[in-house]
Amino acid sequence: MISILMSVYNENNDILSESIHSIETQSFQDWELIIVNDNPKNKNISTFLTAKAKANPKIKLITNEKNIGLVNSLNEAFNISRGDYIARMDADDISLFERLEKQLSFLNSFDLDFVFSNVQSIDETGQTNKRAVLPEMNLVDDQKIRKVIGVSDIAFHPTWLMKKSVMILLNGYRSIDSAEDYDFVIRSLRSHFKLGYQGEVLLQYRYRVDSISRSNSLRQERINKILQQGLLNQKKWEDWSLNQVQNMSINALEEDKFSSILQLGVAFKSSRKIGDIFRLSWKIFLYPKSIPSIIKRILIDKKIQRIFSMWQIARIIRTPHVSERLFVVIAS
Repeated sequence: MISILMSVYNENNDILSESIHSIETQSFQDWELIIVNDNPKNKNISTFLTAKAKANPKIKLITNEKNIGLVNSLNEAFNISRGDYIARMDADDISLFERLEKQLSFLNSFDLDFVFSNVQSIDETGQTNKRAVLPEMNLVDDQKIRKVIGVSDIAFHPTWLMKKSVMILLNGYRSIDSAEDYDFVIRSLRSHFKLGYQGEVLLQYRYRVDSISRSNSLRQERINKILQQGLLNQKKWEDWSLNQVQNMSINALEEDKFSSILQLGVAFKSSRKIGDIFRLSWKIFLYPKSIPSIIKRILIDKKIQRIFSMWQIARIIRTPHVSERLFVVIAS
């Protein structure tokens, strides 16, 4: 059985219904969906989730007495899970029909402990932005996984599927605000679990401009730098990193400026309007300290592509007719 963990806070019923339905109609049907209502004061959400749980016995509902946050909610869900495997699902995303079946097959075929997949980006209305966010090829080599995770967190949280033993050994999530998923991935690598990236798109990932990761972008960037130190195998990294994050102080005005620039950048990337680029340029001019971070974000995609490309070339070199195949790759 696969236990799927979901936390709900302020999603509207239509989006939430679509997300739950995408699990209910999976080709793989040996699952339980554990939903944590972390917004008990919202009677509309509470009524909706109660009805869903009554209609489907495979849906287990936990209603928190008060808001306790994503980390604690997911740990609560895990504590009552009965499956041999743990999967994640966000309340506003959509799993494709064969997601669970294909991920479980991928995990077993490559003898992995923890897998995550490619996604297709959709906006708040459900419109698709592009076919795939990441390269559409598999990555199971430990060194390559470590290298790409060291550049950016490509392990989209709602695409996770892992053996239950991973969650047990890591004792669930740690209290790392806005980066608990990145922290979990790095701790998994430090514990020598075998991770794999499945290049096939298996989930539609809803990109919300006002999400937590966008409103705390400066804080998240600095947290990520701390977490990435864990890939250097520092012995006391766990305690050090938690202490660094919990004692971090971010200037609210700087955070607002940085987040505003990032959101304008997202708007321009989608619209390509001249007005958006002027507003973005003006904001950057007023806050030049953001320039290094912006350049870094622009280069991240190229770095990820380069890592995948080098992996692809290495695979081709080990196959017959190397020169012919290599020529095709370089030419393309």
